[in-house]
Amino acid sequence: MSQTTTQTQTSYPCELLEERFSKLKQSIIKPEDKVTLIDSEQWRRSARRSSITSPANWLCHHPPQRCPPEEQASKWEADLRSYTKRHPKIADFPKHDPQNFSLFWTPAQVQIRSHPRVMKAMHAVSKLWHLSDDGILFDMSSQVLYADRFRIRHPSLDFEYTLNAHQDSGAIERWEDPDYRACYQKIFEGKWEDYDPWNADHRSEAKTDLYKSGKSCSAFRSLQGWISLSHTGTGEGTLRLVPELKLSTAYQLLRPYFILDETFDDVTPLFPGATPGRLQFLPTQELHPHLALEKSMVGIPPVKPGDYVFWHCDLVHEVDKFHPGTRDSSVSYNGCVPLCPYNVRNLVSLRQSFLDVLPPKDFEKYEQGELEKHHDDHGARRENILSIEGLRALGFEPFDVEEEGLTLGQREMRRMANMELGFATS
Repeated sequence: MSQTTTQTQTSYPCELLEERFSKLKQSIIKPEDKVTLIDSEQWRRSARRSSITSPANWLCHHPPQRCPPEEQASKWEADLRSYTKRHPKIADFPKHDPQNFSLFWTPAQVQIRSHPRVMKAMHAVSKLWHLSDDGILFDMSSQVLYADRFRIRHPSLDFEYTLNAHQDSGAIERWEDPDYRACYQKIFEGKWEDYDPWNADHRSEAKTDLYKSGKSCSAFRSLQGWISLSHTGTGEGTLRLVPELKLSTAYQLLRPYFILDETFDDVTPLFPGATPGRLQFLPTQELHPHLALEKSMVGIPPVKPGDYVFWHCDLVHEVDKFHPGTRDSSVSYNGCVPLCPYNVRNLVSLRQSFLDVLPPKDFEKYEQGELEKHHDDHGARRENILSIEGLRALGFEPFDVEEEGLTLGQREMRRMANMELGFATS
């Protein structure tokens, strides 16, 4: 490579990708949409104004919701603490002060995921989503459990625990995968205000790990979420997010086309924050200045034990760098995983992990300490599943295909799931 070429490449604001990404970039925006996109520039002007940096409207209308009673959630936290103390050889992080634990099947975790109020809350918020065709194989009313970990974060000004601004579920995949890209078609047509972030038509088949990293989430989580197990104030080692969903999504997806001197460019293979092979999209103040992350990223309201916090799967979020509070910030991760073909495959695997008392497949490549299957007091037992909905969500009871009011797609999806799970169907 010549010195001139090297100097040219290093002058780019982010990594220059392979030439095939230039072709991808050109193919996404149709010629007839370029004029609309360039002439309007409304999405960028809006980003410069207060739409992104004023979170009050969003936060006031979507407060955390109390699900399990406070005393029950506090008991779960105590049970989780006790479990980690009884089993000091489990994998944890950070080593000098463990706060995140590779545990999936403790009694408390199984009870949390299957608690009737938790299942009811997931059902309720799933109604935010909709389909344009009742025949699509997608059932928002049914949940599939996703076994994740829990966190007990201690007060500290040590930022070792920091998780910077990011979007989960892939990086370059939002542009590269046709099904994923279809979710944002209105944005790529220059009609971002017509974009509906709650339309699920293409969500379930979107491929979020094209590069087979092996550490991505194998389920489609329509809403990420966790259940608070402690009293935690705003900014005390908890969640921060950019609350303006539509505009921030449009800005991030169109930013590659205006990364060079703010002029339209659909040739240079630059996709800031979206490195192929990464598990997450990583916006920064330098590459995404109009997001104004130092202002737009805001902490969630205070939470109490039993509060359930949800956020849209496309929201940029992070974890507080510090925890200046006086009490631990404890949560059990539990996102919404609706019944769809993509998630049925995950459910079959998850049920087997429960039976074997082993980490779910998404966590097999993570550091493993002592496994729960060696613990006599593990919670992977049916008596810890607290509801019929929880039994279904773990694959131990068939989904009801005779329920009144089901759409054609819902009914067929439930039949398909029952077949995959080995239940007889009519």
